[in-house]
Amino acid sequence: RSTVSVLYWTFDKQEESKMTSIAYGRLIFCKEMNGGEVKPLHNMKVKLFDDDVGPDTLLAEAMTDMEGRFKFTYDPKAAGWLDTPDLKVMVYEVQPQYDKEKKLVTTDVPVTGYEAEVHNDVALERYDFGDIEVKYWEYWPMAESYTPRLYVNPDKGFPLMQEQRPGRNAEEKKKGLEAAGVYFKPPMCKTQKEEMETPGASLGDDALVDMMLNGFNPCVPQKAADGRLYVEFKYDGILLDGVHHAPNTRAYFKYDKDKQLRLDTIELTDRIGGYQRGHDACLGEPVVYSAATSSAEDWAKVKRMWRVNYFLFGEVVTHLGGTHLNIEQYIVPMMRNVRLNPVFNLLFPHFYGTVSINHGADQLLTGGTALVPQGSAVTIDSVATAARGGFTTMNWDSWTPRSKLTQGHYFAELQTKFWEVISQHVEEYFKEHEKEIVNQWKEIFLWSDELVKNGVPYTQQEGNYYDNSEVNKASSPHPKVGHCNVSVSPITTVEALNNGNKKENLEKLKQLCRYLLLLTTFKHSWVNDTQYDIGGWPEFATLGLDFNILDPVHTNKDPVTEPIKKKHIVTTWFLRNQKWGYIMKNEAKDMHPRLRELLTAAGQEFANMNYDINDVRCCINT
Repeated sequence: RSTVSVLYWTFDKQEESKMTSIAYGRLIFCKEMNGGEVKPLHNMKVKLFDDDVGPDTLLAEAMTDMEGRFKFTYDPKAAGWLDTPDLKVMVYEVQPQYDKEKKLVTTDVPVTGYEAEVHNDVALERYDFGDIEVKYWEYWPMAESYTPRLYVNPDKGFPLMQEQRPGRNAEEKKKGLEAAGVYFKPPMCKTQKEEMETPGASLGDDALVDMMLNGFNPCVPQKAADGRLYVEFKYDGILLDGVHHAPNTRAYFKYDKDKQLRLDTIELTDRIGGYQRGHDACLGEPVVYSAATSSAEDWAKVKRMWRVNYFLFGEVVTHLGGTHLNIEQYIVPMMRNVRLNPVFNLLFPHFYGTVSINHGADQLLTGGTALVPQGSAVTIDSVATAARGGFTTMNWDSWTPRSKLTQGHYFAELQTKFWEVISQHVEEYFKEHEKEIVNQWKEIFLWSDELVKNGVPYTQQEGNYYDNSEVNKASSPHPKVGHCNVSVSPITTVEALNNGNKKENLEKLKQLCRYLLLLTTFKHSWVNDTQYDIGGWPEFATLGLDFNILDPVHTNKDPVTEPIKKKHIVTTWFLRNQKWGYIMKNEAKDMHPRLRELLTAAGQEFANMNYDINDVRCCINT
């Protein structure tokens, strides 16, 4: 048989001859990263090849079972004339897309970083590969990461398991050149433009109320004993750099006679001994400022200090912690455990690229020379701790969108409408795929088990919020792992469903899917795409101030250096202006057709609230 024909000989052709040989083995996760435990890698696509100088010859395909075991039946003669097979096992992920007829199609993608060992000249009719270790979506040790994350260490053979899609990488390269100053000409941000056109539009009291409700960091105010509402940002327990001014801030709001929310007062609380004291310093008495009792100059400075905290806690806690890292804690165990269950196809397209962008954020946003540790009071060692606070208080269980607080609270209205669309999509998807979701329930159990075992400690939220819908409630299940209760609730505690537990468990899984889809699409789109409105005008807000701007000794001094101002503009524009990966554009052809149909049907309702559904990103990839 000619060489050319051998190159294209596949196991399909082997029907012409008798299958005489068997090769078998077991896939397991990396024992080193699992405390020496043997954890089977179940339901993975594996292919048996004859390793050749040219293209390898495919001999057989199989799936691992729930114990990670696989078995190939193949014809050794398919390796070619006078060629004793040099066997190797390749491992694949399956990625979903939708064709022009809106039908699901899948692609086998080799597992990133896996290098198959070649077993030369295998002449045995039964051949045992033994245990094959695969470094597959391994957890970063919690002592190093502080949050449940993918372990990335290429020097030790642990690559970034999932890069960005090719189209997204091309967009990033272009924006990277812009950010490097090759042809970067930042436009005037919305906040600065509005203030120039109408003085007070961005710097006035009402603008601060609108920013609190609808801005980059949309807040859920708490109820004060006197009937007012307040929002506070506290550095308590966070290690500070001893350089930047970092007072705790609390802004109070109250309703006027027309039931409109107005800014009333702002409290600043410094640490005894000055702002250069560390995170363990005692707090002084709060100093109260207001438009009525403070000079116009001081009132403007106090509002700027509140905006600085709003921006910093929004970037680290709400954006990085509440969306990026929060979602990664669900992605890693899902990728390790869910493959055949249809929930994988529902969620995977919305998870694509998140671990990659999170890894990039380590350098761009939170690394040693990045914006947060250089431009704020938060040190590089405490960024992860502060970010973790963003999702120790978050949980999928019983989460629903906040209610509308006042007229003009359009973020709450938009989020509620998007929740309705997502809910309908999830209900329809489960109705269509319920049988197979139930059949493959063991995967959901394993997902839930690893999610909980790698959860971070639960922090009960203090205060009396105007709406507790998004609060991680003490009444939700918080299993004890080790010596503490974890923040995230289990998805399920049963390995199989029956008539007695099916309804309850399916409802929990639906709730989880609604929560994850909302955060990866609408919520992240909102916080990501409005950050330049703040960061694009350093005089409006930065992540920190070099000194107390209320201190007369610093009169006429700029509290932010020019390099840090530029870093704010470049970083927030770079993150905001990645124009790839939207639900409606569907660039990767992996958005579920029904979700796009539902959004299209609701498009006018969103437009009536001044929101374009074309702006909703499909995943956290920026």
